[in-house]
Amino acid sequence: MAIALLTLALVGTLALLGTIGLGYGLPAGLALMKTHFLLALGATTLLVAAHSFIMFFLIATGVELKDMEKAHGWGDSFRRRTVGLKGRVFPVATLTLVLVIANFILGAAAHTRAIPAWVHAVLAWTTFAACALTLYREYRVLGDNNRLIEEAGARRRGATP
Repeated sequence: MAIALLTLALVGTLALLGTIGLGYGLPAGLALMKTHFLLALGATTLLVAAHSFIMFFLIATGVELKDMEKAHGWGDSFRRRTVGLKGRVFPVATLTLVLVIANFILGAAAHTRAIPAWVHAVLAWTTFAACALTLYREYRVLGDNNRLIEEAGARRRGATP
């Protein structure tokens, strides 16, 4: 599941990068506007879905590990570690979600000249940087989360992790 979620986030991030590149061709050819808009819509949808799904996945696995821990009387080691994992991802993922949505909305403002195009361009690159950072953190945290799941499974089977 983690691989599928990371793949979705990677595809969304690459689509955002393609959208940014395509945006630089717009002043020369406004015919690209439809393609730019549709690619931006797709990238925004993928990124919002991917980062939200990853956050919900971490919440769900944390709840499951906490319940398993409570049922078997293992203390609260898994709960504390899953809270730590979420703390490494949730703040940057939430900021990224806000930037992705704001960038899409301000794209329309730039198109109608309500804001200068450079504002949208700067926000686009900031959004891309946030997406790249978030993807890296999600990669690290989902790997650690998978190791926690494996450790809990090994403990449940009575094996040494």
